[in-house]
Amino acid sequence: MKAVTVLLLLCTLIAGSAVAQAWQEINVEGFTLRWATVSGTELSVELTGPTTGWVAVGFDPTMMMQNANIIIGYVASGIPEIRDDFGVGTTSHAADTTLGGTHDLTIDGGSEAGGATEIQFTIPLNSGDMYDRALAPGGTYSVILARGANGMDNFGSPHAFVTSSEITIFQLSLEQETWASIKTGE
Repeated sequence: MKAVTVLLLLCTLIAGSAVAQAWQEINVEGFTLRWATVSGTELSVELTGPTTGWVAVGFDPTMMMQNANIIIGYVASGIPEIRDDFGVGTTSHAADTTLGGTHDLTIDGGSEAGGATEIQFTIPLNSGDMYDRALAPGGTYSVILARGANGMDNFGSPHAFVTSSEITIFQLSLEQETWASIKTGE
């Protein structure tokens, strides 16, 4: 029976139906950024920052905020509000949709507790939108992490703190996906 289950699991993985994730994490200046590739085409992200206002992550900026794919969000009355922005200047950003682009993210959740805000979302690794930076498995990218002041539940208030780091987008091999799926039973 186990051999049949493993064989079916392998067939499912080869067909692309199963999803395995290997979460990676960085902790920088009170922020926690977790990410994992999903089916080799999407990036699942969890960002927590020390504020009751907004938090944001900017992927692959060229200088400060310039050209970054910025995901900014807050939680108001228990409901996460998350927007897909683009760094239009070194210190400014705008919603992709106001620039003629598209809103390329899925809101997966969010919460506010203990003086921290967490947003959860999924973005395509390459949306095709000129206002999103393409990310590739195996690539290393600069990220900027920012937060608004406590209570700033909006997309326009200035940041209270910003820092930066680097992440590498990791993609599991088929063998690793198979082992992870067998081990977790997924």
